[in-house]
Amino acid sequence: MRNVFSLLLAAGLSASMFAQADSLVYNSFGKVVDEPKDTAWKVGGNFGLQFTQSSYSNWQAGGVNSVAGNSMLSIFANYDNGSKWTWQNRLVLAYGMNFQDTVYNKTDDRIEFESRIDREVSKNWNMSGLVNFRTQFSNGYANPGEEGDSVRISTFLAPAYLLVGLGATYKPNERLSAFISPATMKMTIVNDQRLSNMGAYGVDTGKLSRYEIGGYANIRYKAPLITNIDFQANLDLFSNYLDGQYKNIDVNGEFILFMKVNKYITANLSVNVIYDNDILIDVDEDGIVDGPRTQVKEVLGVGFAYNFGYQPKKK
Repeated sequence: MRNVFSLLLAAGLSASMFAQADSLVYNSFGKVVDEPKDTAWKVGGNFGLQFTQSSYSNWQAGGVNSVAGNSMLSIFANYDNGSKWTWQNRLVLAYGMNFQDTVYNKTDDRIEFESRIDREVSKNWNMSGLVNFRTQFSNGYANPGEEGDSVRISTFLAPAYLLVGLGATYKPNERLSAFISPATMKMTIVNDQRLSNMGAYGVDTGKLSRYEIGGYANIRYKAPLITNIDFQANLDLFSNYLDGQYKNIDVNGEFILFMKVNKYITANLSVNVIYDNDILIDVDEDGIVDGPRTQVKEVLGVGFAYNFGYQPKKK
């Protein structure tokens, strides 16, 4: 899906031009360089673009010509009018691809939206309601790049995950926040009939969705480590109360190091770890599924980054 990557690039450049036109600009690591606005909204984001390329001609050691690129657009919009109510929204779009000669592989693919409304009850605690939705842009394949392989294992809305929870948020400072919900609905969507008929991602055979009720926790931490290096962690935990599966905890963790080279050039290292007891991996030649596995993704990149946004005046 080359058009997806082009769409993200166009969206990021448009956001950059919009921010520049109105002088609503963040510099590196989010420090506002424009005057605050007379509004209750704090709006901003980041666009990142990374490329790698290699080519060979009569190279004795051998090698494959390749081009790779990753793009990510992250936007937030938070509302705080000085009352006890606040509203936070976040959208992340990411896509990456790799070309080796005539072979195309996906390296990243993510759509995630989250919205949370808080009601302050004490200095560090809020009552909260949260909605989180995750899916992907394009098809994923069991053995990408292998000649003749067309076994699709995922696509847009297959899977998709919707979380709706009520609980409490602990936020002692700007670095740490923890949302804890003892009553959360998790919906797994597999909007692809072939994958549904296989019972993929834990849905019953032939069904397009699955519902779970359980406990959910989201922990976020961000802080500078040393000069020009920031650390960010995001950890999701979910335990299903139904079907006696409360001991099987779904884990989704993302850990990122942001490293500043100069105002527009950055490097980052991200590690994503997922464990879901309902995602069965290692299908053998006879179609027998071995079981769930810990999934790990690591990405190291250097490229262009642009931060933009504005914040309200302090009352």
